[in-house]
Amino acid sequence: MIRTAVGLEVRKTRRMRVWALCLVMAVAVVVLAGLSLGSETARAGFADPDARPWERLLLNHVMVAAMTSPILVAVLAGRQVDIEHQGQGWTLARTAGMGPGLLCRAKALVLGTALVSTVVAQCALLILAGTVAGIEFAPPLLLWGRYALCLTAVNLALLGLHLWLAARVDNQLVGLGVGLLGAFYAVFSLLMPSWVAYALPWGYYAAISPLRMEGGDRLVESHPDPVLFALFLGGATVLFLVACRRLDRAEGGPA
Repeated sequence: MIRTAVGLEVRKTRRMRVWALCLVMAVAVVVLAGLSLGSETARAGFADPDARPWERLLLNHVMVAAMTSPILVAVLAGRQVDIEHQGQGWTLARTAGMGPGLLCRAKALVLGTALVSTVVAQCALLILAGTVAGIEFAPPLLLWGRYALCLTAVNLALLGLHLWLAARVDNQLVGLGVGLLGAFYAVFSLLMPSWVAYALPWGYYAAISPLRMEGGDRLVESHPDPVLFALFLGGATVLFLVACRRLDRAEGGPA
């Protein structure tokens, strides 16, 4: 049954232009994060490993991703769920043996694939942009890969939250508003002490930053607290699955 639900959700993504939206967001992130590559200050360090141009480009990516990723997750979840509210989709799916919880799990699988692809595209295009701009040595792929993996994990955790919210609330502006506030909090957390990042889920966009500024302009590697990060991801997964199960047991639609 889940395979049938996933197939239906794939067709809905085409109607909702999910992949086009992800492409636009990936390009926007690359443009915003790569703007510094054209500055004279940045170009002066392209041949100097000690200037760490790749790391500075990655830090730009962290900042832009913190601003845009919560909004992208909220928009994707809202668009993919709103079609059920507008077209009696919950009722029709239940008559076909697919409860709301099953649909939400299918939506999570399909949208999760889109989010993974978006993160990979962002990182690949930024590395390509840095190479084309003239950085003369290889990028630290392990550092970029670790950040891409963590960013994907946070996106997927928050996707579950937004899918549940979109299913419970008919007005999708609510979810979008939560996403906007989450983006503000994510950027705010980058500028505050580390404990702030762990206070709310959106702060993890700052907690996963692989780099931080120390002593004014010196870049040092950073890592999220492994225990708190694991608890966040595990808790988000369990809560989403429990919420889906409750939706399946509810009579009628999610509301």
